[in-house]
Amino acid sequence: MSAFSRFLLSLRMARRELIAGELTVLALALFVAVTAMASVAFFSDRIERALTRQATQLLAADLVLNADTPWAAGFRAGAKARGLAVAESATFPSMVLAGDSATLATLKAVSDGYPLRGELAVRQGGAVKRAAAPKSGNAWLDARLLLKLNLKPGDAVVVGNKTLTVAGELLREPDAALDLYNFVPRLMLNRADLAATGLVQEGSRIRWRLMVAGSPAAVADFRKAVAAQLPAGARVENVEEARPEIKAALERARRFLGLTAMLTVALSAAAVALAVRRYLARHWQAVAVLRCLGLTSREVGGLFTVLFFVLALVAGLLGTAAGFGAQALLVKLAEGWLGGAPPAPGPLPWAMGPAAALLLLGGLALPPLMTVRRVPAVAVLRVELPARRPEWLAPLAAIFVLLALTAYLVGDALAALWLLAALAAFLAAVGVVALGSVLALRRLPLVAPRGGRLGWRYGVANLARRPWLAVIQVVALSVGLMALLTLTVVRADLIGAWRASVPVDAPNKFVINIQPEQRETVADLFALDGRKAPELSPMVRARLVTINGKAVRPASYGDERARRLAEREFNLSWRDSLPDGNRVSAGRFWDADGAKPQFSVEKGIAETLGIRLGDAIAFDIAGSVYKARVTSLREVPWDSFRVNFFVLAPPDWFSRQPASYITSFRLPPEDEAFANRMVERLPNLTVIDVGVILDEVRGVVDRLAQAVEAMFMLALAAGILVLWAALAATRDERLFDVALLRALGASRRQLRSVLLAELACLGGLAGLLAGLGAAAVGSVAAVRLFNLPFFANPWLPLLGWALGTLVVALAGWPLLRKVARTAPMTVLRRE
Repeated sequence: MSAFSRFLLSLRMARRELIAGELTVLALALFVAVTAMASVAFFSDRIERALTRQATQLLAADLVLNADTPWAAGFRAGAKARGLAVAESATFPSMVLAGDSATLATLKAVSDGYPLRGELAVRQGGAVKRAAAPKSGNAWLDARLLLKLNLKPGDAVVVGNKTLTVAGELLREPDAALDLYNFVPRLMLNRADLAATGLVQEGSRIRWRLMVAGSPAAVADFRKAVAAQLPAGARVENVEEARPEIKAALERARRFLGLTAMLTVALSAAAVALAVRRYLARHWQAVAVLRCLGLTSREVGGLFTVLFFVLALVAGLLGTAAGFGAQALLVKLAEGWLGGAPPAPGPLPWAMGPAAALLLLGGLALPPLMTVRRVPAVAVLRVELPARRPEWLAPLAAIFVLLALTAYLVGDALAALWLLAALAAFLAAVGVVALGSVLALRRLPLVAPRGGRLGWRYGVANLARRPWLAVIQVVALSVGLMALLTLTVVRADLIGAWRASVPVDAPNKFVINIQPEQRETVADLFALDGRKAPELSPMVRARLVTINGKAVRPASYGDERARRLAEREFNLSWRDSLPDGNRVSAGRFWDADGAKPQFSVEKGIAETLGIRLGDAIAFDIAGSVYKARVTSLREVPWDSFRVNFFVLAPPDWFSRQPASYITSFRLPPEDEAFANRMVERLPNLTVIDVGVILDEVRGVVDRLAQAVEAMFMLALAAGILVLWAALAATRDERLFDVALLRALGASRRQLRSVLLAELACLGGLAGLLAGLGAAAVGSVAAVRLFNLPFFANPWLPLLGWALGTLVVALAGWPLLRKVARTAPMTVLRRE
């Protein structure tokens, strides 16, 4: 038979078996698997693009160049040549006058077109309006500055040599949240008026920002082009680099989305594998007939290869289209909290559907199906599938495919390994426990005592008669039920813990520059106001000078952020215990008493600067060099808004160095007068209001949590598919068992009892194991993926047992009721 003839035969086989329903289970499992994965890929891609777009509103642009000197015209020209919108701002502190009153304010001169992203809100004539830059000659003042200078719209305010008209109250700047010193009253003017103020002098402390916005490709190209041209002291900002709190929220969101996608992949793979097992059990005799007709094993393998390639391609294309439609519905629901339709997806999700279908069939289905080519022609005379040697290629290929897809969807190879290790350990443990339980069932007597329920004993005995089939069912059902529990109970716990990382009572005020002799006074101020005094943390300024004896030179780092960190001074602190919320990821934190000189470094900054556990690092503090080894690396919850430090040391080492103290606390808006009284009593203190940043971070977390909630529903559908596939995979065996029992005189009531007992036993055991697995996966995900505190829900095993018993019985009963009604002669003749 020619190759073309075999190809046509494969197509005819595919058409015939699809019409006859032989490929329905496998095609549906593959279609739903691709639909789920494509939905997750499309939705996560669009949501991530939308959230990145929203996050850029915190910068008022897609990209910001920040320097202490004005930007040359060449940078603006380069941005405009790439089709990018351009705006500029200059920010600096200066005195502002109104009549006989004067106060310090933060001036911000913005060009026309500002902001490029986000919303600038002002109050004019009693109405809140969305605005652009103020017109030349006008200025917008925030409420604090209006109050201090006793001004109202229409009054005059003097800025340097320029008199401006108060045109409105400044309510919101999109990028003000990223200005740590936004506690100073603010005034916004047009950049065209800046020169007339006469405030731009040699040595003026002005931050010049060049903002650009446009297509992601053009922005990326511009960033690459200017990277080598930045003047000394200049840097490129994006939202993740601007504030670590925002970076932590976005990173956790990416991992939440990745966890959802990983569960979808695992569940889809299980459904496909179960469908393949059923197909193989029903078609080995057809292969024997083909061998009798003269086809070689290679030709038989080719027939199935073409058949399943076509099946995978069609299911991949249809599943991708269905996935796009499913995510479109979700996007419609999400437009309200996204502030409009998110951007269109990129090209990668479109290619992922067909590729995933081919990978799933190639890794999970094709290797076991290819074993049928070794079925001999004489097998046509047999009733049972001939014994075959175990296939190691299939599980190895499955693991490789799962690893590749998970690493891509999670976006972190190490995190993917942790998740896969947890899943592999769960599957192995479930397999061992299920096999032991099934073998133990063999010891139960089939003869019921007087008054006993014979149906239940036969139902339990059915599991013991085919131990490996029972183990496969228990493992598959456990995976599905574990997904249901993970996507409901554990999901709520994880998202709750995530939201709790930015609690409602998170500190919104930082107080810096507290002198050692003022600590008691600060505590007294809190006590007199009926407030609990917050912890005061010491802080000294230091510069990193050597790592393992090698001088730290900013130019030696290729990474831009690493160069900036090497140039700047660090805030060092000392304490005798691990700070609340910090977690040691490597090494050991020192004991409270008698700790020798050593350092504990934040994990992220250690990776950026190339500092490893055990390295000897040295800091210069006011001319004195302090050198010690790094004995621990810490993961720091920057989004907690508590006082945290990149580097810590034990007490009584450099504590004699001149230091100031810092603290944070929460102050309700109605109690703002307390902060004013504190500054009046201790004028050197600086109270920093981070409430704007806190609100932005909490808003980002809430939006991300809603996206995760929606995506969990897609993975939930894949979990339900696994439950259905696990029950459908054993339909033929149950048909034979029921037909034999009916031929021996069993009543329909006894048959229902047998089937119900088998389902309840399967569901209860699988649910109990799934509850334990969900607790383990949730704990691993919390600690390893999201840097959240360890938690374990003690009710999960009991809930899993109840859920498994109920869900499996309800899901399997319609299918098995049809089995019980099938005429026994029809089944026995076929067998």
